[in-house]
Amino acid sequence: MSQEFESAGTPGGAQPSGGVPLTPKPPVKPWYVRYGFSLALFALLLVLIAWLLIRQQQADKLPDLGAAPDFTYQDIDGKEVSMSSLDGKVRLVYFFFSNCPDVCPPTTFMLSQVQKKFQEEGQFGKNVDIVSITIDPVRDTPEVLRAFGDKFEADYAGWKFLRGDEAETADLASKYGLLAVKDADGFFSHANLIVLVDKKGRMREQILPESSGIPNSATAEDVYEKVKKLL
Repeated sequence: MSQEFESAGTPGGAQPSGGVPLTPKPPVKPWYVRYGFSLALFALLLVLIAWLLIRQQQADKLPDLGAAPDFTYQDIDGKEVSMSSLDGKVRLVYFFFSNCPDVCPPTTFMLSQVQKKFQEEGQFGKNVDIVSITIDPVRDTPEVLRAFGDKFEADYAGWKFLRGDEAETADLASKYGLLAVKDADGFFSHANLIVLVDKKGRMREQILPESSGIPNSATAEDVYEKVKKLL
């Protein structure tokens, strides 16, 4: 007589050794499901970094204030120098007079500090020039201008001290957005600003130097950094 045995608890009588039921493994999720959130977070981070870089570049970009008016004046050696002849270099243009009792000497000293920074890099006179234009050409003879420049250790290879007609110079200053006037007593007044001109001869900023005594005005380091942006 035959007998049939059926194990309880497992379909069809199957039972693993040891009597422990098998647990089915969960299905494996696709990689884009497993790592989707991390990838999305990483992509968002890249977008944020790109946005910040663009904002920084926009903040660092100097405005274009128009073409720097051209002129032809004489330097301390009697040679003619035009603004357009200095294209290809970044220029700092400053209207001043040597008998100035207040802002001109400290501003010129600050420019000498900027000169020193670019001398150390080998760029002064090669890629960077300073152009100082007297608004008092009658008293500021070539000899007086040279003595004034020597006082601040001017490197004449890249620092041009220029003089022209007095009335024309006052008009030229106004074209650069500056005021230069002479009163009835023969005393000069002028806006103490440095005009930053790029390599293409475009005015990019009017810089207020710290010698003006106004809070947050530019130091030599500030001016140096502004020039560096245009090199």
